[in-house]
Amino acid sequence: NPGAPAVGGDGAPLDAEAANARRGELMRLIQNGGRTLPPPPTNPKDEPTPLWTGPKMRIYFPDEGSSALAQRDWNAGALNPMEELIPPCVEFSSCGGVQQEDTSQDVVILYFCPRASEAEFVEATVRKMEVDLEEQLLLTVFVNPVLVDMTITGFGMAGRMLRERLIDPLMPTYYLRTLSWGALTRVWPRQFTVWQEDTDREGGYRMIKSMDRLPSNPEVEDIYDYENGISSDPEASKGFGLLNAIADFANGMMRL
Repeated sequence: NPGAPAVGGDGAPLDAEAANARRGELMRLIQNGGRTLPPPPTNPKDEPTPLWTGPKMRIYFPDEGSSALAQRDWNAGALNPMEELIPPCVEFSSCGGVQQEDTSQDVVILYFCPRASEAEFVEATVRKMEVDLEEQLLLTVFVNPVLVDMTITGFGMAGRMLRERLIDPLMPTYYLRTLSWGALTRVWPRQFTVWQEDTDREGGYRMIKSMDRLPSNPEVEDIYDYENGISSDPEASKGFGLLNAIADFANGMMRL
């Protein structure tokens, strides 16, 4: 009833000043979608209290621009929970640049499409988080990483050492790579599977090989060649000649 006097939690009537404060509080609560905001800092120069102070999930984007774009498009940090597309426990960062975020509450870290140019930062961050957050870090996830590139990390010792230190210990849980004639996939805990386009099959593909490890680029092409009668069984071929070995090496470099 608009004309009825405002009452407190104990049912006692409120004076005019307290009633106005109570109405303002209720209006802010409605505007914020029922979310109670933390009180403003007593010192105007202090940083405002964040909406979420518990465990966090951090997403690292390749650069500051893509991080800012995701934060804008996903409306991160919106006061009204109905307007934000992600919960307040998710925060964005970028690979490289000045790192000012508080990562002490991170429990899940996700690297979104890290490139070879960010490989040094990614490796250093992973090692640091494993030490600093050893007791609380639950999971580190890489989404479509391209951390080894011939033009940046090289195909020689540097690229090999990076792969051994950072990439090989990772468990590929989901993998999808399109090929000119098919695709290479994996959905954990199933094996890696090589598929060839086949218009006569339901879905347009047929599986031609299943493996318990990620095959190299030359191996994938050998599997296709054998399946289509272009070459002999690659697993039965032992002791390739010098010229074949050089050709495989060159093809591997070209396919990186």
